[in-house]
Amino acid sequence: MAKYLLGSRKLVRKVIEVKRVLEIVFAHKLLLAVPLVAALVGTAGFLFVQPGSYQSSATIWVSGGGVGTQSAAQAQADIITQFLKTNAFASAVASNSPLGAYLSDHPGVASGTLGSLFGQSGPPSTDAVRAYLASHVTITQLGPAEMTLTVTAPTPDTARGTADALTAQLLKAEVAAKTTPTTTQLALYQSQLQDQSAALNTDLAAVRAYLTSHPGLVGNPSATATDAQLAILQDRAAQDQQSYLTLLGKISQAQSDLAAAQEANLAPFRTVDAPQTPSSQGFGRQQLLAVAAGVLAGLLAVIGLGALLVRLDSTIHTTDEVLRMTGLKAIGATPLSAEV
Repeated sequence: MAKYLLGSRKLVRKVIEVKRVLEIVFAHKLLLAVPLVAALVGTAGFLFVQPGSYQSSATIWVSGGGVGTQSAAQAQADIITQFLKTNAFASAVASNSPLGAYLSDHPGVASGTLGSLFGQSGPPSTDAVRAYLASHVTITQLGPAEMTLTVTAPTPDTARGTADALTAQLLKAEVAAKTTPTTTQLALYQSQLQDQSAALNTDLAAVRAYLTSHPGLVGNPSATATDAQLAILQDRAAQDQQSYLTLLGKISQAQSDLAAAQEANLAPFRTVDAPQTPSSQGFGRQQLLAVAAGVLAGLLAVIGLGALLVRLDSTIHTTDEVLRMTGLKAIGATPLSAEV
């Protein structure tokens, strides 16, 4: 019975505390609304100074299979993400699209909000271009072999142009990565061919010089066949000629492999739906984060101000508070009148 009474008293105290908090909140509702309104106004101002947000998407079908447990689309998404982390790739996309000109005309955009607000001047760095492009490209997997690349940009033409340049540069980069070993090997073969050609010419010149210095060997097959020095020179020339022909075959094969790797039907992916020029603004990731941050900041400010008001509140709400404050005993109490 004692435990029941103790629990009932604790419950009553909790109810009284909640009632007290609600009374304070409703008594100062306008004051508590100020931080939330200020946060929303600040968020609206932040969104107002931000550049436009237009989105253009390309739907891509990935060729071939996946890697390990990854699907083809997942493997391709990882490749794109890695390319977006490199300055060379981002700079190539920017220079081949309207994005480069836009960032040059609005250098503060690539540096973030502070750069835009304070009017930063000068061309953006390659690191800033890379960070800007990476934060404005969204990869969405639609299936095991299908995905979309979405580019968010300040203007419709910039959005579409950047999306076109992104898919083109991605294909170029992947083909380059695929053919780089063959290209390197081809350059090596061509360098070796030049050296071998020089060696062969030297050997042939040595044979001609020997025959010139020994006129009796010319037109005399038996003498030619028995001349040891001439045999050595001719054998060396024959070996160099065989090496020369072998290098020619390797070069021809490497060139054939490069041509095959660059065929459209062997491309790592193909664009199913090309990017289109957006007709209206979208609500991008940065805008969503800004709104969420503004609402959260406003709610935290309201909670903090409410806790401060409860802490500073000196209003007497119950008879127990009167007894604690005065140290006297209560003889009786009358309920509050609804008219008071």
